[in-house]
This record gives sequence, C-alpha cells and structure tokens, in this order.
Amino acid sequence: MNNKVTSKIISGALLCTMIAYTAPVFAFTKDETVYSKLNINGSSYSTIVNSHIENKEQAEIINDISDLLNIENVNTDEVPSQNGNNLVWNAEGSDIYYQGESQKELPIECNIKYELDGKEISAKELAGKNGKVKITIEYTNKDAHITNINGKDETLYTPFVVVCGTILDNEHHKNVEITNGKVVDDGSKTTVIGISLPGMQESLNISKDKLEVPNTIEITMDATEFELSNIVTYVTPKVIEENDLGVFDKIDEIYSKVDTLQSSSNQIEEGANTLKEGTDTYSEKSKEFNNAMNKVANGVNSASQNYSKIDNGISTLDDSSNTLNSGVSSLKQGTETVLNSVSTVSSNLDKLEKGSEAIKNGVVSINAGLTNLINGKQSENNGYTTLKATLEQNEALLSKLVNEYKIPETDETVVGLRKTIAGQKQIIGQMKAGGEQVEAGLESMQSQVNNKEQGLVSGTTALNSGLNQLNAGIKQMEQKLPELSNGINQLSEGTQKLSAGTKELNKGSKEMKKGLNTLDLGSSQLLNANNQLVEGASTISQGTTTLAEGISKFNKEGIKTICNYINGDIKDITARLKKLQELSEEYNNFTMLNNGDNGNVKFIMIIDSIKKEEDSKEEIIIDNKNEERE
Repeated sequence: MNNKVTSKIISGALLCTMIAYTAPVFAFTKDETVYSKLNINGSSYSTIVNSHIENKEQAEIINDISDLLNIENVNTDEVPSQNGNNLVWNAEGSDIYYQGESQKELPIECNIKYELDGKEISAKELAGKNGKVKITIEYTNKDAHITNINGKDETLYTPFVVVCGTILDNEHHKNVEITNGKVVDDGSKTTVIGISLPGMQESLNISKDKLEVPNTIEITMDATEFELSNIVTYVTPKVIEENDLGVFDKIDEIYSKVDTLQSSSNQIEEGANTLKEGTDTYSEKSKEFNNAMNKVANGVNSASQNYSKIDNGISTLDDSSNTLNSGVSSLKQGTETVLNSVSTVSSNLDKLEKGSEAIKNGVVSINAGLTNLINGKQSENNGYTTLKATLEQNEALLSKLVNEYKIPETDETVVGLRKTIAGQKQIIGQMKAGGEQVEAGLESMQSQVNNKEQGLVSGTTALNSGLNQLNAGIKQMEQKLPELSNGINQLSEGTQKLSAGTKELNKGSKEMKKGLNTLDLGSSQLLNANNQLVEGASTISQGTTTLAEGISKFNKEGIKTICNYINGDIKDITARLKKLQELSEEYNNFTMLNNGDNGNVKFIMIIDSIKKEEDSKEEIIIDNKNEERE
C-alpha cells in the first residue's frame, strides 16, 4: 500500500467519534451501528444493532427488512408492521431509528491474553497486582471470500480497519506503551489508541519478511494495583475508497514499460560483453605491437650505430674527391708548362688566350668548390650542435625519470635511455675528432689553393709576355691542341661534378645520420609510450571485464528482479487491492438490506473492565437515541 492509502486508512480508522460514512442517495440509506459486549477474554456475549434509515425523500411509508430480535423504535412510539423479516414503517416523512438484538457472529473475532512480569496470567488474577503488565489483543477476520486473482482462486477478506483504545489513570499505571498506535498523557490519565488490519496480510499475500501488516495490538505498562477500564474497539470496512485506486492507473502504465526496461537492460548487457571482447582483443594486439616495436627500436638503434661507419666512409670519399680535383688542377698547370716549353706547338694566339681564360675559370670553380666544402663543414657543425643539444635533453629526461618519477634503474625505459645517451656521447666524440681533421684539411687545402692561384697568376703573366715568342710554336701545335684541351676540359668537368656530388652525398649523409639519431630517440620514446599503452590496455581490459560482470549481475539480480516483482508481486497486489475495494463497497450491512437501498455499517465492541473487587463487571448502558442524534 502506498503512503496515501495508508494515511487514509489510519485517518479513517481513528474516527472514534463514530461519524458515519455517507453514500450516494438511491431510495433509502440504512446506517447500522453494531454494539457488542465482550468479556475480559474477548468473547462476545451480547450484540445490539442500532439502525438509522435516512428518509431524504420524505416518504410516508418505508419498506425495510431485518433479522433483528425484539425490534424497538427508539425515536417515536411508531411500531412497524412485521411479516417475518419484512418491516413496514409509517415514517410520515421522517427518519426511522430502531434497535434490536442480534445473534449473528461478528465478522471480527477478538482474543485477549494477559501477562505479568513475562508470565501469562488470567484477567481475574491480574486485578490488583503490581509489576510489568502486557496485554495482547489479537483480532481475526472471519469474513472470507473466494475470488479470482489473475486466473487463480484466492482467499481474500473484507478489509476491516480495527481501532481500539482505553484510558488508564496515571496513579496506578506508568510507562505506558502501545504497538501500532499512539499514547496521549495529559498528566492525570493516559489514553492509548491502536490500529489493526486483520486479514490484510493474507489478502495482499505479502510475506512478513517484506511487510508485516498488524493484526495484533500490544499494551505494556508498569502497574501498581492493576485495574483496566473498558477497552473500546471500533471496526469499519471502509478501508479503501474508490478515489484511492487512481494510483493503479499509473501502475498499469508501468507494466507496459517493464518489457522495454528488460529488453534495454539485455542490450546493455550484450553491449558490455561485446566491449569486453573488443578490449580483450585490443589488449592482446597491443602486446603483439609492443613486441614488434621492441624489434623496430632495436633495429633503428643498430642502424644508427652502423651508419656511423658509412658516414665515415662518405667523408673519406669526399676528401679523396677533393684530392682528385686538386690533382686535376695540377695537371692543368703542368699542361700549361708543357705548352710553354713546346716551341713547335701549332696554335694561334686567340685559342691560347681562350685556354688562359678557361684556366682562370677553373680557379673560380676551385674557389667555389672550396666555398661549398666550407659550407658543408658548417652544416656538420650544426649537426654536431643539434646532437649535443639532444644529448643534454636525454640526460635531463633520464634525471627526471630516475629522481622525480622514481623509475627503477632496471626499467626498460631507463636502460634504453642510458644506452641512447652513451651512443650519442660516442658519436659526438667521433664528430669532434672528425671535425678537427676536416678543419686541418680545409686549412691545408686553402693554403694549396692560394699557392696555386699565385702560381697561376705568375704563369699567366709569363704566358702573356711570351706570347709573341710562342706565336710560331703555337701555330705548329694548332692541330694537336684542340684534342688536348678537350680532354683536359672533360677531365676537369668530370672531377668537378664528382667533387660536387661527393659534397652533396656527404651533406645528405650528415642529415641522414642526424635523422637516424632522431629516429632512434623517437623509437625509444615510442616504445616507452607503447609500454604504457599496453599497461593501459590491460587495465581497460580488466575494467571492461568488471563492467561486464557488474552489468550482468545488475541485469540478473536487479533489473530482472524488479521486472519480475512488477509483473509478479506488484501486479498481483494491484489486482488484490482492486478486489478489496469491491469487497469494502459490498459490505454495507450486518443485518439485512432491501434491494436498491444503500447501506453503511460500523462495529463498536466494548470489552469488560477489570476491577479488584469481585462482581464488579460494569454494565454499559447505551443511549442509542442520543448517540445517533449526536
């Protein structure tokens, strides 16, 4: 039951002022108040029913039926005409009030047990005693019905609310407590009121482990010369009103969503399992990729180290090319000397002058080659500076890993980084030594070029001064000079191209070596990052496994349980509450009711008091006329 329904049950049940429930007027409405006197053990021994027929239509004659005995009009002197259970009242437009005796069994049975200091005792023995008193009042619902609930025959009970109460004087009763109720102490007396719903536990078919609906009321106190006033019990079948059932319309909407909830939960579980499979594969492939990266890193490191030898060979080739170029220049100078000494050369002065210009151009080319060589040395110096800066960065990174992040020396990243730093230091040493050799060679070459240039200038001067003398001899060398000149020019062009090519090769080699060093460092960093990625993939795999297991457990133990509960327990309770509302409406009289008339009924059961003196049973006089009028 929701809080709203429970609140209405309690508030309705606490109407101890015996205010009658009203129903829509259709013909006549018959309100019955059933008074029953119970002995100190809870057994009924006298029942009187007070009936009130509302005559809102101000009818002159009212037809009624009743199985009461000794019927008496308590409002007027009018006596009904009676034929068996049929009664005819001459109402003259007024309401009818009458009472009679009933021998019918009450729908609620009461049983009372008394205890003193934890031991059961009879009520008569308890009177006047001192100690811890416990009174247990158990109510049993006798109005059972076989009804169909979701295709099954079930036993449901008319939903009666039972409220009982009594008044205790504070002089003889202290520390009063009551279960399922309220204790009100005004200083001189204590009023206790408790509530019970007999048969509701069985009607709703709810396990007491989930929810216990009370059918018993317990009153405890510390008593001195124990006595007990009458316990008054008020019973009404109006536990559920029709407007309370509006909540079940929303529950019907929930039922339609349950299958969607279960289907969605199943899809989530399948998705979690698919994610787990994917991350397992990702983790496995990450390990395979990591193994491959180890091989790549080792290969790059080996290539970087071995390429140093190739680079040294290219440097030697470049130096040899320079030497060859220098030799060709010397050859040209020697040829000029031979031409000067040959008196029979057949050539003309113009060609000789062109040859002189060609020699000068060669000097220019040599100077250009020397410039390129110096520029190449500068590129090498830049590579040396870059490598040295990279070394310093790696040393700083190693210090940060070991000192700040506390990575152990045995870690693959630390070991690999130390190897890289050692290799870089070795390369820097070699480059430094090679640079010193290259600088020495450049100085030597510069000296040679200067010397040759001076000799060439001197030779050219001598050549110009002796041109007149050589004019005759040059004419004789005219036929052979073109062949010799072409050969020398081709040789010079070839050596120049070779020298330029080796310089570019040497320059590219330096860049490649620098790139290999960078690649070596990058592959080491990539390997380190991939190691972390593998660890992360493993963590993700473990996490998705936990996620999949958690979602599976949530689906099986949570969603399915909720869905089963909604489709099972809640749906069953909904049907039962709707049927209980019908039973509540159907229970509208205790005696008899004419077809077409409406009725309301309530019960007031009065349990005898307990006094110290014998034969002190209190007679309860009921002024029915006054009670009804109030």
